[in-house]
Amino acid sequence: MKKMISLTVLVIVFSFAAIAENVIREGETHSALGKYTIEKSNDFVVVSGEELETFIISYENSTKSIKVAVDKDKKGKLKNYIVIGDDLSLQYTCEPSHFGVGQLDKKYQEAGVKVSNEELNLNAYYHQKVLTRSNPTDRDCLGLIACFYPKLVINYEDAFACK
Repeated sequence: MKKMISLTVLVIVFSFAAIAENVIREGETHSALGKYTIEKSNDFVVVSGEELETFIISYENSTKSIKVAVDKDKKGKLKNYIVIGDDLSLQYTCEPSHFGVGQLDKKYQEAGVKVSNEELNLNAYYHQKVLTRSNPTDRDCLGLIACFYPKLVINYEDAFACK
């Protein structure tokens, strides 16, 4: 009987783990967008023949989502987070000394990521040049992007069509 109960509990635990496997992080944006959810995506971004790990960020009060591809250098010290949205595409860079926003590198533009600065809120852009001086983890970087990226779009509440 004990074995049967133990086996049942194990099956239940592994079932929940399998369901929650794609959700990387959830949190509050502290804006009209509400809560965000970050999930691992099977739709990769290809740059220079290499498939980049890709995530989808969705918002509780919006029908839009954004795609984030992570490009790590060979030494693992520099990571670029290529953020692809309907209105604006750019990159966040994580170096050992800081994490902040920047314009897309040429190699991402050549890979087919569209660049348009027409919807860029320059005031928010310059405030996000350095978001933190620590060396955050991938999960932390994705959480920061989920909270701060929408504010880079002019009239983001209208652009993200908040419910």
